Amino acid sequence: MRAALVLALACMLQDMQHAAAQTVPVPAQGAQESAPYARPQGAYATIDTRDQQAVIRQLGQLIPYPRRQAIAAALAGATRLSPPALYALANAIAQDDPKIPEAVFWYHVGRLRAVYDALRCKDPSVREVVVTLGKALNPDVARYQRQNRQHTLQIAELAIKWDQQNPRDYDQRWINLYGKVARSSAGTDPAELTLPESEWPAILQRVHEAHLKSVQAFAAAK
Repeated sequence: MRAALVLALACMLQDMQHAAAQTVPVPAQGAQESAPYARPQGAYATIDTRDQQAVIRQLGQLIPYPRRQAIAAALAGATRLSPPALYALANAIAQDDPKIPEAVFWYHVGRLRAVYDALRCKDPSVREVVVTLGKALNPDVARYQRQNRQHTLQIAELAIKWDQQNPRDYDQRWINLYGKVARSSAGTDPAELTLPESEWPAILQRVHEAHLKSVQAFAAAK
């Protein structure tokens, strides 16, 4: 289990930068060829992402004033934001050039929490969402990190500390909706996709250690 987890972390953290600008992904609700259900069933039907999607839409506004209002509201309730919303927050903040370091901070928080949620899920197919979220990152965030590697390391250290000190007041099952199992299961077992809570502290510690090691290597690279 430990070796597999370490390998999964290495694979998920190997690419620090994603410059392609895409939209923040929305969980697939439609039927697929391998899925017998058109919508999530049972326990998966109770995963409500509507509030998070509303936050993402508000943060994605092009008009500066309402976008900044959305940013202020998101920052006030940052512990309630799921990783997709944290990525959207980073992208929104990045619209104001002087605040790029702050955007980098929330990107790292979002990535930490996305990886942690992915590794708490038994369905390995959900891990692809971490890559997808990275591809939606504002190019200016990636550019700042490449040009300010040591500062990026300092920011990452602050993000890890914030993640350690602040609760996760969102439904971590959001990530289940991105995987193959939730789209094909009747959802009769609420614990079908979630590892036991007794394993969570060790997973979180490895996520923090792997993230820091990855950013240290990034900062040391020319």
